Formats: sequence, structure tokens, C-alpha cells
Amino acid sequence: MGKEHLIKLGFVANPHGIRGEAELRLFNTEDSVLEDGMKVFLFPSSQKSKISAAGEEWLIKKVRFGNKVICQFDGVRDRTHLESLIPFEIFLDRDTFPEPEEGEVYLVDLIGMDVINEAGEVLGTLESFSDNGMQYLFDVRLAPLGELLTLPYVDAFFPKIDVENRQITMILPEFTE
Repeated sequence: MGKEHLIKLGFVANPHGIRGEAELRLFNTEDSVLEDGMKVFLFPSSQKSKISAAGEEWLIKKVRFGNKVICQFDGVRDRTHLESLIPFEIFLDRDTFPEPEEGEVYLVDLIGMDVINEAGEVLGTLESFSDNGMQYLFDVRLAPLGELLTLPYVDAFFPKIDVENRQITMILPEFTE
């Protein structure tokens, strides 16, 4: 399965202990969907990792949440075996996620939506998003020149998201020289 149908949850860069457990660095630890017995997809983060560049499906044997998120993958024999796999990224199939609550949306579902102004004119499309640790940032590819504009996902710039019509209303910032 290619990465285009998957959602990146985080990465592993460090082992934990001697039994082959991994310290997961998840983007969202508060509402993580990871649980024992779940299938995840692993992709190498560098040439050092022995994981196939095409990705591999692995089963989570056990996952524990606390000060750190510790995970044991089925088939990892010991610390040395895990170290041969590190560093790698963890992905999950989008269909595995629960449906969002009323009035909520997964940010990944917004990618590709039209970005319009308050008059309904198309300004571009939402290309991607990122997290700077304080807030989410939306990357909007502006039409027709294709410039990339990155703005914080706050009401001052993005007052409305219409999931049904796949449109995000954006208020362009005023630029001064």
C-alpha cells in the first residue's frame, strides 16, 4: 500500500529497554487511535533502516501510554533486531480512524479542498498542513500563479470550513511593504 492512502502518526528513533520495545514519538498522544493488535505500516526514515522502502505491515503486540509511548511490535525479537529497523515512520490506514464527532474533522480530510474568499471566488487549494508545536499551519497553493502561502489555522484567516461542499473560506492577510 502506498503512503497516499495512509496517515502518518509519528516515528521511532529510539529503542526502549532490552526486549525490543520501541519509544514512539506520536504527533497526537492524547487521542491516539493506536491499540494492542492493530496493524500499522512502517516506512524507513533513512538508509540505515532495514525496513523495505516500499513499506511493511506490522502488528502492534502491545502499546503503553504514559510519560512515553512504548510499543512492542509482533516479530521484533530483541533490542538488536529493533535497532536494525530504526529509524522509521508509523502510518495507519485512514479507514481505521473512527468517524469524527459532530462539528469536527480530520485535517487530512481537508487536503485538496478549494480555498475560497468570502465572496465565494476560488483562491486556490489546500495542499498540506503542518504543526509548529503551537498551532496548525495550512499550506495553500494559490491560483493561477501557483504560489504557496502558509498561514496559521486560526479563525482570523480561516473562519469557515464547509466539508459538504469541500470548501475552506480564507481571509487573505493584508500585505505591506
